[in-house]
Amino acid sequence: MEQTLRRAVAWTTMDRTDVTPDPDELLETALTDPESFDAARTTRLVAQLEHADAEVQRAASWALRFVASETPSLVDACAGRFRRALREPEARAVVLRTLAVLAEHNQEAVADIIDGAVEAELIDELVGQRIVAGYQPPELDAGGSVIADDGDETVPSTETAAVEEGREQAEPAPDEDSLPTPGHPPDEPPTKPPRLDRWLSDYESTTSAGDHGGSATESIQFTEGGREFTATRRRAPRAGSVDETAFQNAVDRWSRIDDHDAVARIVDYGTRPVPWLVSEQGAPGSLVERDTPVSPTEARWVLSQIADALHYAHAAGVLHGGIWPGAITFVNAVEDPDAWPSPRVADWGIRMAFGPETALFDMPRSYAAPEHIAPERFGAVDAATDIYGLGVIGYELLTGSPPDRDDGTVRPAQAVGSGVPDGLSTVLTKSLKPAKMERYASAAAFKRDLEAEGNHV
Repeated sequence: MEQTLRRAVAWTTMDRTDVTPDPDELLETALTDPESFDAARTTRLVAQLEHADAEVQRAASWALRFVASETPSLVDACAGRFRRALREPEARAVVLRTLAVLAEHNQEAVADIIDGAVEAELIDELVGQRIVAGYQPPELDAGGSVIADDGDETVPSTETAAVEEGREQAEPAPDEDSLPTPGHPPDEPPTKPPRLDRWLSDYESTTSAGDHGGSATESIQFTEGGREFTATRRRAPRAGSVDETAFQNAVDRWSRIDDHDAVARIVDYGTRPVPWLVSEQGAPGSLVERDTPVSPTEARWVLSQIADALHYAHAAGVLHGGIWPGAITFVNAVEDPDAWPSPRVADWGIRMAFGPETALFDMPRSYAAPEHIAPERFGAVDAATDIYGLGVIGYELLTGSPPDRDDGTVRPAQAVGSGVPDGLSTVLTKSLKPAKMERYASAAAFKRDLEAEGNHV
């Protein structure tokens, strides 16, 4: 009864920005019962984006994301309140960040809201400073998008304008990211191995078995259609050690998404004499075996491929939950030796199926997300964990090392590796936030911000 009353008080005062509601109360109902929101209740939630308390603003923003995901039409219903909030200079940045995510659920409504509230010149200015996320004014080229959760909408000063004018007269020294990058993306994704139907004994190992996540894992090679392929064979250590139903479910989930160019292919599997699986493995091996760091240009491309694979998987209801360098294999383009190796995400739930009590810590703890290590504090493994994994991969690509934690907070990649662009370091820092709600809301949002950062180098 007391909890119900407390919620009622929070919701009856939430349209007043002079009263500070409990951020947890604002967010709780949106998380657990988003379908209960109507236009009036959602409008009151929009009002809290103008609150002076940053925690209240953040809670309202996240609550609106959950509500819009459940009922996209509510963005239209609250258009007037959003426009009013956009006219408040101190609230404009958080409102734009919120609308950026809501655009994933109702893009037309968000475009109408912004067009009706802000002059086109100001929109262009905000886009130029990477504040607007997911909104593309009509005059921008198709495909252009700018996404960021950090920014400053201050109009450039006269002094800044003078500096910019001076840059036109003096040729700036090129930074490392603007120099030519060895290699290039492949014109076409490398050919995937075919699906086969063989016996476990038909696959001969090329390496000694190692114990990974409760399973014996070996590298193998096989020939099919005149081509030689490298793969990983994973098998249960003994009969009865693996739940066959859990194993089959994991295989089914992985096979649902392995048609994506950046997802490793399941080649073959079976349950006799023990559960086993053969999956694609690139000749260069995993990211663990690759020479790092790589150039920022190549790192952006690799991260973009992986983010696209995760977005595809999440849309299909498939979670990875263990993204780290050992889960990313690379495949060379045989036809073009100068092309960068293509990343492919492997180990989709298979390690957990083979050894649930050890699988999460098959990865070194330095790569683990906070929720891997302390779920009682940071929550369960979910899609936000895969966003953290994207940050881990980017950090490894750019610095050659796992995220460097200082008192629980990850040091910016720019402070660890040389030549890491500011914007790219910022993208990774956001992905590696300890609190899941402070990370990117989706792999698609990560990818858009990543590409926007690249466009502004």
